Amino acid sequence: MAGISVHAITEPVGLGEGPHWDQRSQKLYFVDIHAQKIYALHTTSQKLTSAYIANGPVGYVVPVDDSPDQFIAGAGTDLLTFTWNSENNSSNLHVDILARVDKDKSHNRFNDAKVDSHGRLWAGTMGPEDKTGVVPNQGSLYLIESDLVPKKVLSLVSISNGLAWNIEDNKMYYIDSPTRQIVSYDYDAHTGNLTNKRIAFDLRTTNISGEPDGMTIDIDGNLWIAIFNGGSVLNVDPVDGRLIRRIAFPATRITSATFGGPLLDILYVTTSSYGLTPAERELQPKAGSVFSVTGLGVRGFLPNSFVRY
Repeated sequence: MAGISVHAITEPVGLGEGPHWDQRSQKLYFVDIHAQKIYALHTTSQKLTSAYIANGPVGYVVPVDDSPDQFIAGAGTDLLTFTWNSENNSSNLHVDILARVDKDKSHNRFNDAKVDSHGRLWAGTMGPEDKTGVVPNQGSLYLIESDLVPKKVLSLVSISNGLAWNIEDNKMYYIDSPTRQIVSYDYDAHTGNLTNKRIAFDLRTTNISGEPDGMTIDIDGNLWIAIFNGGSVLNVDPVDGRLIRRIAFPATRITSATFGGPLLDILYVTTSSYGLTPAERELQPKAGSVFSVTGLGVRGFLPNSFVRY
């Protein structure tokens, strides 16, 4: 599309996910799930640093509000906190376990997560993978507040993924990937209660292949949805279910997106090379890279950090 530029800005990783923009430091944080690494991309210098977490596959990483160099992350089914000076690499972070979820399902793991306007963490899980794919209906979506007691909000989830809230803070959008749907809930920002579920966008009624993965929202209220095995990000109006535009990438496994940059007008998109055959890797050498998309003419919101106290 005219005026829009898509560029790979990192070297490929395995399963890149969970991009989170930090406006204060102008850094983009993201994870490589199965490599058990968190990354910090210093966007002014293009320096990339990483840290290894020993607890298990890392689904997300989020800064803690008003606590420089402190983060929370989900690794396996552990909710962790740690301190990391992301100017430097770390091969063995010291972590503290704050809570555990899905205690009766040891093979589950955390997947995507976001922080809402009140500083609460919404973090989802998914079931284990077998030869046919992810075991369905084993995951949940949790709400974690400053008391660090996970509250199960949704159950019988297969792959808990994208989360977003509108500017009025009265709608929450959510993705359970295998459903191929983006659903909307009426959202009470004070209590976190969800009611009145409806379908905001349904890939089953389109000719678009793949599954919805992570997503973000712009200040106009439109969603930006990563399509895993679909090679694109969809820009969707969730009020009327209209597809506004589709941004293509030189990689098929698009995992998530977030707005960043000084003006919050750059769309950062994570991708995956995990599970590709050698022939597929040859055809898409940039798979697993983080991409920047400019010239979209829209802006996102300042991301929220977790409020622990």
